[in-house]
Amino acid sequence: MTSLVDVSLPVLRRCARPILWSYRTLRAVPAGRVPQWRFVGGKFYMKIDPNDPMDRAFRLGSYEPQLVGLIAAIVRPGDVCLDVGAQKGFMTLHMAKAAGPGGRVIAFEPDPRAMEALESNLHRNGLERVSLYACALADCEARCQFALSRQLGWSSRFPNDLAKPVVATTISVRTRRLDDIVAEMGVEPRTDCLSFIKIDAEGSEPLVLQGAQETLRRFQPTLHIEINRGSLNAGGFSVESVEGFLRSRDYDLYAIRSRRTGALQQRRLCLTPVASLASEIGDCEDVLAVNAPARSRGLPASLQGRRC
Repeated sequence: MTSLVDVSLPVLRRCARPILWSYRTLRAVPAGRVPQWRFVGGKFYMKIDPNDPMDRAFRLGSYEPQLVGLIAAIVRPGDVCLDVGAQKGFMTLHMAKAAGPGGRVIAFEPDPRAMEALESNLHRNGLERVSLYACALADCEARCQFALSRQLGWSSRFPNDLAKPVVATTISVRTRRLDDIVAEMGVEPRTDCLSFIKIDAEGSEPLVLQGAQETLRRFQPTLHIEINRGSLNAGGFSVESVEGFLRSRDYDLYAIRSRRTGALQQRRLCLTPVASLASEIGDCEDVLAVNAPARSRGLPASLQGRRC
């Protein structure tokens, strides 16, 4: 026999969705028209430009909520973590809050406009344990041509077909190896737990990984990597090259997705094991790479059982 609850739940779900949409819309109304300091997510301040879609997503908490959840689950107080492609610092700030005053964050951003905003956001929050590098990470010490996009966050060495129409200009930037910077910062396995690296390098991910081989071998951190087929192809790389590199270093790969649960169908983070990036990942999707030591310790308690 069908229960009253079974009959009511679909109706409640249909009613809840427009209410949630209206709530998010109303939250965006007071944003105004000029950049203002906003207290984001009850955690930190950011200068929010209401005309920038990414900034609006920062303020509303709709920007990559799965990554925010992973940072909270994986990064512990006192940890060292790296933000490769930091943009204005939304994820850098989340990492700094998770690592706490005893931890350390190293952030990399080659776009000088984004770096200026990043520095301002860090200064406003009084975060002193964050080190900034205005360079592009790669496999060698050199210089490269870097395309600046009119949309902050899309700048790249290898603009794809979507990014090319909004390229504003091209500049020369320094490239460095992550291994050299980690050594320069004095981060050592005997004293530091480098637990988490986020890599969103708009197609330069294979170069970043090549320049981070010693860091991965010595610390074996968990990696969050954006797999953007168009950007990888623009750089002459492939999804298979990223997967081969990670598999050869004993990393398991997970798609980072969400599913709806509960009466109100709230989104919940879940991890899907991936056997092949080429066939099981979309054109632009995030992947979590977990190594053998992390597997032996088990996923953080808050992620246990969260597999789609």
